[in-house]
Amino acid sequence: MISDIALPLQQHPHFAAALTRLGRTVQFADVAGAAPVLTVRQWGQSITSRGPIWHGDRCSDSLRKVGLRFVNADAPNDMLLRGAGFRRLMTNTHVAELDLQTPPDERRRAMKPKWRNAWRSAQNAALTVSEVQYNTHEHAWVLQADLAQQGAKRFRGLPHTLIDAFAEGQPKSVRVLICCANNSPIAAMLFLLHAPVVTYHIGWTSLQGRKLHAHHRMIMEAAERFAQRGYYRMDLGAVDTDRVPGLARFKIGTGAQVRPLGGTWLRLPKC
Repeated sequence: MISDIALPLQQHPHFAAALTRLGRTVQFADVAGAAPVLTVRQWGQSITSRGPIWHGDRCSDSLRKVGLRFVNADAPNDMLLRGAGFRRLMTNTHVAELDLQTPPDERRRAMKPKWRNAWRSAQNAALTVSEVQYNTHEHAWVLQADLAQQGAKRFRGLPHTLIDAFAEGQPKSVRVLICCANNSPIAAMLFLLHAPVVTYHIGWTSLQGRKLHAHHRMIMEAAERFAQRGYYRMDLGAVDTDRVPGLARFKIGTGAQVRPLGGTWLRLPKC
């Protein structure tokens, strides 16, 4: 079922249920003018990530009253957060978001020229792309490949146990796209569905997949599939041009909107 509020993964009830299965203490805080704010209890403090998601009048007092200590804000709201007693710890990161409500031809026009050429090349290659429901045993190789590339490229993602916990409650909402050449997998992508948003969670490609631009074809095919099912947006995740510049260029090249998040904030005890 598609909801009207486009919540990021970290604020969605499916994510809350997955965290609960992993033994985390979670709850939703009521903040006037915002969707219920998913909070996690950690180090004895209440923390929220990618929240609040405002849909009405924004009020510092309502945010002050919920007892949050740490906020990784979804959007820049510096004056509001300061008014609620928070002080900035870290500057804004950026995320890439692909609009799935625009027609396919508009999405193609939004691609960066070199990216579009790579996508066209992949369209003409002898590749097949299939979509299946995630299975913890059948797709263990995808997770193992992801761990290997995390080590090689020196970055860290969310723990893979979260994928299994998410799938346990919403088995049809963890989707795997596999690209094959001559019946052999050369690339894979894993998506988490939390209507009306879909999050690109894991991507892996072999040397052959990279040469054939398999991911260019896969991400746009995934966008079309999910758009046809009524999803509003594809969250491609953080854009980090310093640590993973190649991945950042790939995300930007899709034509996705790159927007700043709101930074990390701490509420001082006296406030």
